Amino acid sequence: MYTTKTSTREKALLAAAASERAMERNACCKSQFKFKCFSCGEFINRGDKITRCNRAPTGMTLRYRGAGGECGLTMKEITFYQATTGENMWVHVGCIPCYWDSLPPTSNEYSRPKLRPICTDWGVKVYGEWEEWVGDDENWELMGVPYFCMVKGYPKEKFMRDRIVRAVTRFQALWRGYIYKKAYPIALQQKKATEAINDTFVPGIAEQMLHCFQQHTVGEHCEILFDKKNIHEAVYSAEIIKMQGSSRGLFFWVKFHADEEVRKYDWRKFLSLKKECRNFKRKMGIEAKIIGKIMTRRLYYLTIEN
Repeated sequence: MYTTKTSTREKALLAAAASERAMERNACCKSQFKFKCFSCGEFINRGDKITRCNRAPTGMTLRYRGAGGECGLTMKEITFYQATTGENMWVHVGCIPCYWDSLPPTSNEYSRPKLRPICTDWGVKVYGEWEEWVGDDENWELMGVPYFCMVKGYPKEKFMRDRIVRAVTRFQALWRGYIYKKAYPIALQQKKATEAINDTFVPGIAEQMLHCFQQHTVGEHCEILFDKKNIHEAVYSAEIIKMQGSSRGLFFWVKFHADEEVRKYDWRKFLSLKKECRNFKRKMGIEAKIIGKIMTRRLYYLTIEN
């Protein structure tokens, strides 16, 4: 209620008392509805004790209630109260909500954006009583507000910031697990590639492989012996069509002239086949360059008869 300038002193005292009771209800009262506390995330049931947050209202700002000195009240008797409405204005008694304060770009390292607490009427009441209770006694001051609440039987303080930190920490743990799950196959593949490189590039092997790569070119003619000491023994000519180095080594792709078959050889296998064919031709006395294929088993029999 609000009194006009023409109200009597008795009505002004009634209005001031009503305003005082309204402010006491803001500090602590019983909820008449069921809704969710935005600070702790739990539901406020009918009959639970709640308190009002001192924050910018999201609804209406009502007129002042109470009485002033124009109605004959003394300084101690004057009381004013302005009611506001909106969501997220009420929380559990003992809950300490917070908000994200995004400071302007001109802020420096001494004033960074962070979670700042929202003052509640219950918090103002508790901290005011604690200061009166402590007085000038430093020993009681060291006990802190939590000990004072325990002695007085007040609810334990629950900080909204702690709930946010726990939620963010859990999200970060889940995100790290997701990233690890995605990165594990790639890391395992890289590990196997590294092991292959370490196994391949032993001292001296790397230089030999590099020398082999430098000594051969795409389009180069080569000859390979097949079915040695067999009735189908023959020397096939081929052409290098591709050379490729990887973490597993150096590989040659050769295309045979006789049937246009393409085969892939490791560089060590390729060198050994070329050496084998070169020694075989020297033994059989073959000096000509072979194009296609030549059956060598018949030449072997002719060499023995001679």
